Amino acid sequence: MSLPAVRVYLPRYPDETECTWSESGKCQDCACRQSLLADRPRIHEWLREDFLELVEAMPSTCALELASQGPHLLDEVATYLGVPKTLVEHFETLALKKLARSRDLRKANWDNY
Repeated sequence: MSLPAVRVYLPRYPDETECTWSESGKCQDCACRQSLLADRPRIHEWLREDFLELVEAMPSTCALELASQGPHLLDEVATYLGVPKTLVEHFETLALKKLARSRDLRKANWDNY
């Protein structure tokens, strides 16, 4: 038996100018939807020193900032997210399949008119 999905509201900033981080340095707001820190296991239970060490080791803690820098290699994405490269490749494959399926559905709907 599976548990019902729980929808959690996290703020989503369409661009960096609307970000609410007002302190200096890299963003440490784990509640932000664009934060690369939010998916770390039990991040709220980490010691402050360990948390700050992670923040300093990452090139950026904001997905919007990384996206503005342009394309990245799979190795870089895996490092930013803190996951194995194979998992990033799996995500890429799933996304490409979803895009292809969407294209096929749009084409089928267009042909019916």
